[in-house]
Amino acid sequence: MRDTDPMVDDTARDQAIYHALKAVDEVAAALQTHLIEEHGAAPERAAPQGLSANSLKLLRQARERLGQGLRAIQADHIAESDEISLRKH
Repeated sequence: MRDTDPMVDDTARDQAIYHALKAVDEVAAALQTHLIEEHGAAPERAAPQGLSANSLKLLRQARERLGQGLRAIQADHIAESDEISLRKH
């Protein structure tokens, strides 16, 4: 009989990482939307610099890093079984 415990642990770990990264990405997306809708931040990258523009830049950077993390754990495969993923809708 083959020992599959390490594989199960890796899968569970990747799923936990996936859910954590997705949750943080959703919070960042909500903040980004809030800055644009409620504070009039310009979503264009070439917009004039201001306080909200700096915040948007930081959020974009954070979301790019989150995307890198999601790709590193092959999130596309995990998302297929994610019952609340927007990719399914």
